Amino acid sequence: MPETQLPTILLIDDDAGLLQALLRLLSSLQHPLLAASNAREAQAIMAEHHVGVLICEPRDKAAADFLICCKEKHPDVVRLILTAYPDLDSVLRVVNQAHPFMVVTKPWQDEELQATVNLALKQYAVNRERERLLKEYNGILDNAGTAHAFRTLDALMYSIHKDMAADAIDHLPMGACLIVDGVVSKYNSAAIRVLKELDQTQINIGAQIEEWPAVLQDAYAAERKQRVQTRLEGQHRLDYFVLDLSVGTLIAFAPEPRLGRPPDH
Repeated sequence: MPETQLPTILLIDDDAGLLQALLRLLSSLQHPLLAASNAREAQAIMAEHHVGVLICEPRDKAAADFLICCKEKHPDVVRLILTAYPDLDSVLRVVNQAHPFMVVTKPWQDEELQATVNLALKQYAVNRERERLLKEYNGILDNAGTAHAFRTLDALMYSIHKDMAADAIDHLPMGACLIVDGVVSKYNSAAIRVLKELDQTQINIGAQIEEWPAVLQDAYAAERKQRVQTRLEGQHRLDYFVLDLSVGTLIAFAPEPRLGRPPDH
């Protein structure tokens, strides 16, 4: 389904006069407007167009089923009910199962309906952004078992919400700690395990550089995106690299050779 620059408002009603009145009223919103007289026509339109808002009166079972189905197949599309029969069984069924954004009763106030549809368009934009962020975040989790996790974090420095980037650190397969303003803000469970394996002191939230495990005290000043090798007693070796993210500075570390490759771009 190709996406136009602006999402389409789809009107569904079997009253041709009412559809024409709505088309005239909502034209001031400067979004594409399409109309369907029944659920079958609406399905065909949604298959071909980038629909962001549905406005429908579910007077019959087909219309009600269509709105409920839209909730499952197109959860980002905002659903509005415009009805003269708010107590009708089919309308109540849609309210309970399709969870419309709002129910507007006929006859409507022009300014109120325009404002409601405008809010629905804004909600659609929020839904789409949330969907995009979740896909990016899931991409981090899907790749967390390899060094691709760091490539993903690096690529998302400027696009992902800060709380998502910070939360993703928990899923990295190697030790990782997040430094904000020179102190430890977060670390994952792998960090505890790695430091214990190497007989190093543990890292603590709020710890300043001089309080970090000795093996990591030089990491904060290290060149970014470069693998650093540190020899320890007993033939052990710890490798780490450092990335600057939007949420702070990430130090990733693991006993060689389990670290993987840092991002190279």
